Amino acid sequence: MILVTGATGSVGREVVRLLHKDGLKVRALSRNPEKANFPAGVEGVAGDLLKPETFQAALEGVEKVFWMLPLAADYHFPRIARHSGVRHIVLLSAATVEIGAENAIARLHLNAEQAVRESGASWTFLRPSGFMTDAFRWKDSIRSEGVVRVPFGDLGIPVIDSRDTAAVAAKALSSDGHEGKIYTLTGPERLTRRQQVRILGEVLGREIGFETIPDAIAHEQLLRHMPAEMADALLDLSKQGQRFSAVLPTVKEVTGQAPRTFQQWAIDHAEVFRSSFND
Repeated sequence: MILVTGATGSVGREVVRLLHKDGLKVRALSRNPEKANFPAGVEGVAGDLLKPETFQAALEGVEKVFWMLPLAADYHFPRIARHSGVRHIVLLSAATVEIGAENAIARLHLNAEQAVRESGASWTFLRPSGFMTDAFRWKDSIRSEGVVRVPFGDLGIPVIDSRDTAAVAAKALSSDGHEGKIYTLTGPERLTRRQQVRILGEVLGREIGFETIPDAIAHEQLLRHMPAEMADALLDLSKQGQRFSAVLPTVKEVTGQAPRTFQQWAIDHAEVFRSSFND
C-alpha cells in the first residue's frame, strides 16, 4: 500500500492518478476524502498532517509514502510513519534548500529532509525549481484588468509542470533504485515571468499587460497573506532566483519523458484565465 498525502493538491492528485493507473494499491489522505472525488479503487482516508493523532489509521499497512509538507509544518510524521512500518518516504522538498537555513522557506524544507533522514526509512527527495501553477495567482488580475503585476519580472527560472513532478514521484514510489536519491527538477526552458505572460496571451488570443512592481509594494502585498518571516523569505528567493536558472535533464532521465513546456501548460489550463475576460 502506498499513502499519498496532499492528495487533493496539484502534485498529490496526479501522483494518486498515476499510481492507480499502474495498478498499485493507493490510499489518498485528505481532510475531506468524501469530497475529493478520487478515482474508483483509490482508498480515500481522512487525516490532517498537522494532527499526529490522525496518522495511525492512515498509515496502517502502508509501505511507502509520498509526503508533501504543509506550510505550518509538523515534523513528527516521518518518525511515526517509520514506526508504523513504512519503508520508504518520497518527500516533496524544494530547490530553495540550496540557499540555506537562514531563509525561512528553505529552512522549512531542510528540516523536513532532516526529519525523513532521522526517521530510519529509506528516502527520495524531490526538489522542484518552481511550479508553473504559480501563474494561477495572476488569474484574477488577468480576468478583471488584462494585466499582471509582479516583482522581478525579468528573472528567469525553468518552472516545472506539477504533472512532471508527480511523474518523478510515482516512479520513485513504484520502482527500485531511487533510494537515497535527490532529484532537482526543472521544466525544459528558462522563462521570465514577462515571457510567461506573453505566452499566456498568445494562448488566450489577446494581449495581456505586464508591470514589474517595486519590492516594497510586493512585500506589503505578501504581508496580507502570510507572516513577515515568510514574506521576507519569498522576496529573498526571488532576488536569488538566478541560482535556480539551470535547465536540468532529471525529469526525462527518471521518467523517460521530456517535461512539458509552459506553452503546453497554458493550453491545458487556458479556461482558468479566460472564463471572466471583459470583452
